[in-house]
Amino acid sequence: MQFVLLRRMLRRRGPQAFEDVQAQRSILILTVYLVAVFALHIAAMMTFENLSLGSAAWLTATTVTTVGYGDVSAASAAGRWSTVILLYIGGIFALAKGAGDYFDYRASRRRRMLRGRWRWHMEDHVLLVNAPRPGAVQYFDTLIRQFAEIDWGRNRRILILTDAWPEGLPAELQELGAVHIHGSGAQEGMLAVADAASAAAIIVLAEDHVAQQADSIAFDVVHRARAINSDCSIVAECGDDRNRARLREAGATSVVRPMRGYPEMMVRAVVSPGSEFILEDLFDARGNECRRYEISVGGVTWGQLASTLMLKGIGTAIAFEKAADGAIEINPRPEQVVTARALHIIAKEGHTASADDVRRIANGAAAG
Repeated sequence: MQFVLLRRMLRRRGPQAFEDVQAQRSILILTVYLVAVFALHIAAMMTFENLSLGSAAWLTATTVTTVGYGDVSAASAAGRWSTVILLYIGGIFALAKGAGDYFDYRASRRRRMLRGRWRWHMEDHVLLVNAPRPGAVQYFDTLIRQFAEIDWGRNRRILILTDAWPEGLPAELQELGAVHIHGSGAQEGMLAVADAASAAAIIVLAEDHVAQQADSIAFDVVHRARAINSDCSIVAECGDDRNRARLREAGATSVVRPMRGYPEMMVRAVVSPGSEFILEDLFDARGNECRRYEISVGGVTWGQLASTLMLKGIGTAIAFEKAADGAIEINPRPEQVVTARALHIIAKEGHTASADDVRRIANGAAAG
């Protein structure tokens, strides 16, 4: 029966289960052995030394722990030989071996954790699948710090599933509290080992976003992840825009282009799905574009200026450059008084107003 249970555990968890079960069995065997040795010694002391149960137990305890108070001791030859055989040879040696085995197991456990061979049993965490190459450490460093700076991600643990670091997660990422599992998200069962079923969010990265198979791997991982977690947010990188629809059909909540210089976009895609599309659209040459107008305007609140520009069909004003020091003020409060030397406006492609039109309307808002 024990063998059947062990085999089932091995199928689910692999070498970690085997080592854990072996350690548990060793502890159990050692405990039973020591209890038997102590019981035999107590019985021997009661028989050969005519000690009470309490005195015999006290003598056994002080002897096996090498304390040796000397207030009670074996005087007969039979009692002394019983102590030598049962405690000196059988008990103390077994305790020392047990302590050594325990510390070996702890060291092995620590190595497995560091090398990503450990089942963490996480819940409500952020699971990062794959590591971008090159620059993975810098990318993850920024990404993890971004999660830590927002309310949603501040207390969530980060688990990285990747085969990039077989000897252990880089120290920089360990210091940020991240842990990892060595493996691939496309490998059967690895998402389950990484507790994808209980993750709050799963981010599927492209190891090499220019590789032709990158989107296929992402599709496979997203499909597997959605099959075991129907509720979490899944963000996937997509190198070819033609594959975006397929990734969404597979279960991705958000699909983003690989942007190695902006890990922050991943955080936005997780906590505010759809915002990544807005940001991508501003980078694209087609659709909406952010225009800068070298226009001096002052004595008007931002709410009045922005609403006037919008109602006149100019676009959506999002920022202005301060006349005093050139600092960019993004998304000001509506009551803030503007003293600007330039405006930043989001305009539709093909509906871009001239600088003269924007100046006229902005000055009209100020005058009104």
